[in-house]
Amino acid sequence: MQKIFFTLFLPLFYIYSCEKQTHNCPDLIQSESISDYPIDLYGVNNIELVDDQLSINVSYGGGCEVHEFKLINIISPIDIGGQQINVLHLSHNANNDVCFAEIIEHQLCFDISDIINDGSLYFSHPDSMYDLN
Repeated sequence: MQKIFFTLFLPLFYIYSCEKQTHNCPDLIQSESISDYPIDLYGVNNIELVDDQLSINVSYGGGCEVHEFKLINIISPIDIGGQQINVLHLSHNANNDVCFAEIIEHQLCFDISDIINDGSLYFSHPDSMYDLN
């Protein structure tokens, strides 16, 4: 009887358990100033907008402490065309990591569903600006 149960129902369990996978991407933070957040050095390898999630592949130095990343939305004035301008910044807190390992291709994701349809959308990095529209 046990063999019949596993033969019939176990495949159905796998089908339904794998039907939809969701990412637990943190929400972005709405702020008026990026100066309230740490901006330790990091590099952007790739950035991609898929549905309501912003995926950012970063590199940074360290290896001894936990690094914290937060996505901050700085709401800028309305542009000439009457659209809101959302400029996203990545806050990086290296927690005073003094190690020298190069951490490459660290994948981050953020839920930006709250602003995806709110006008112009940009990601700002200290050495570049990405148009996400």
